[in-house]
Amino acid sequence: MFKKTNEHTISIDIRTTEKKIFIEVNMVGQVSNLDYKIFAPMIDVALSLTKGLEADLLVDMRKFTGWDFAATLDDIQFKINHKNSFDKIAIVGDKKSEEISTSIVNHFSKGKSKFFKKRGKAIDWLLK
Repeated sequence: MFKKTNEHTISIDIRTTEKKIFIEVNMVGQVSNLDYKIFAPMIDVALSLTKGLEADLLVDMRKFTGWDFAATLDDIQFKINHKNSFDKIAIVGDKKSEEISTSIVNHFSKGKSKFFKKRGKAIDWLLK
């Protein structure tokens, strides 16, 4: 019999066209400092290799349950480092706190940020 685990993962999907890079991040469970140490450099490299392209980000937080303390600091640092990296940021979630944090991000990034409850609507907005 399988035991229930405290799974926590971050998966990343990166797609490029001649004019655009699209990065999708899916957060599951309680994200750790180690998760950030793995995924943040991957995004850094992708953005540096595609400099000059329009960059959009989709973060799916529907299965996200929180951060440990170190990961919270990592998240703040990631937002500071990438405040000018993305043209559009779509956050998909189901919690009021995620919606509020999206509106806060809007004030600190050059791009537009928008909260969605449905992934399909977020993708439609990003593709406009």
